[in-house]
Amino acid sequence: MQFQNQRQGLRILYLLRKELVRFPKTRYNRHMSENVIYILTNPSFKDYVKIGRTTDIKTRVRALNNADCLPFSFRVYATYKVDKDLDIVERAIHNLIDKIHYDLRAREEVDSKRLRTREFFALDAEQAFEVFKEIATLRGDIHNLVKSKPTKQEKDEEQTAKAIEVQSDIKRAATFSFTKKGIAPGTILEFDKDRNIKVKVLNDRQVEYNGKAYFTSAIALQLLKGMGYNWVSAQGARHFMLNGKLVADYPDIGE
Repeated sequence: MQFQNQRQGLRILYLLRKELVRFPKTRYNRHMSENVIYILTNPSFKDYVKIGRTTDIKTRVRALNNADCLPFSFRVYATYKVDKDLDIVERAIHNLIDKIHYDLRAREEVDSKRLRTREFFALDAEQAFEVFKEIATLRGDIHNLVKSKPTKQEKDEEQTAKAIEVQSDIKRAATFSFTKKGIAPGTILEFDKDRNIKVKVLNDRQVEYNGKAYFTSAIALQLLKGMGYNWVSAQGARHFMLNGKLVADYPDIGE
């Protein structure tokens, strides 16, 4: 995982050790069960990875892909075989990511009193893999962490999804306007993946960051790549926030 600075990297390593200190190191066992914690990706949700556990990864992926509403299939990015305490290790990984940044996990408000958490995290797949690698190293069983090789079909779907995304971003960028969203020049926006990063609205389509003018999509992609995300495009309105709400979620005036 690419950390923004050394202090952040040391903090994350500290959290890793604190979260896993109670777990004994596992010993190699050639009869180890197929209990795994997985990282799944899906071109339909390029902003997220799914991190969960299962006793049968093939059956789990097949069940997820049975949904007719998905334009593309889930695929296994990596698996981490765990001989025991499967639920505890999975929970430790989820809790660790929550501690790194609370907003990385997908959550939805069920009602005024309940918040439902999901197994989806706003991480690049390789960043999630680095978290797994740190945990496996601390547990002494890194040989159980395996990155999957994508099939030709999965590669073709990935390229198709990227092409669709680029065309969609071009169309959205052509019609986007801060004025349509009721956002005036001078308004300060926060970057969704690090709210300490702020930009100032300059005009209908540009913002100022570190004294320079950028189109929102260009600066969003630059910031994402600086955080280790291997993306080819980004829709700026889906990465900058005003009052805790994505700019893209603000309705156009008159709607």
